[in-house]
Amino acid sequence: MKPLSTLVILAVMAFSASGCIIEDDDPVGPIGNAEIFSLNFNFNLRQAQLNDGGTVASEQYDVPDITGSVVDDGTVLVYYRFAGTWTALPYTISVEAPDDPPRVDYSASFSYGYDDGFLEVFVESSTSDPVVWEELESFEVFDGGTQMKAVIINSLPFAAKQGSLDLRDYEAVKAYYGLQD
Repeated sequence: MKPLSTLVILAVMAFSASGCIIEDDDPVGPIGNAEIFSLNFNFNLRQAQLNDGGTVASEQYDVPDITGSVVDDGTVLVYYRFAGTWTALPYTISVEAPDDPPRVDYSASFSYGYDDGFLEVFVESSTSDPVVWEELESFEVFDGGTQMKAVIINSLPFAAKQGSLDLRDYEAVKAYYGLQD
């Protein structure tokens, strides 16, 4: 009788354990009914609104497709185009004073924020010094305007939440979601 009861216990354990196995094969394409699309726009630092403290220059864009559902359960990813590649924001820029020996004197963050119905792209400098802002405006990334791309994801899939999808890599995001440029 012991061998039969041992077999039954082992069979129950094997059957129970088989239900606990989760395999993430990183499926290609969005999971569920996620609404995903991208939109292209330009950011022009020279035309951006400088705040009263003189440390943040920003542009706001009306984007009705950024809904409460996107804010609560999805995400907005923003990339800028430079030297033939898309780079994810936020991005830190170092600024050297023109007359000093080579070193980082100031820094600026090129970033974004969003909420229901709008997207804001901004550059936040560590100083309000006009010389630094002149350097930032002539920085190659901002010279003549910057091509931008926002990817709006209504519901973030399991793969992205678990980290198997690198959201900083636009080409990976584009392939995963089947986005068109």
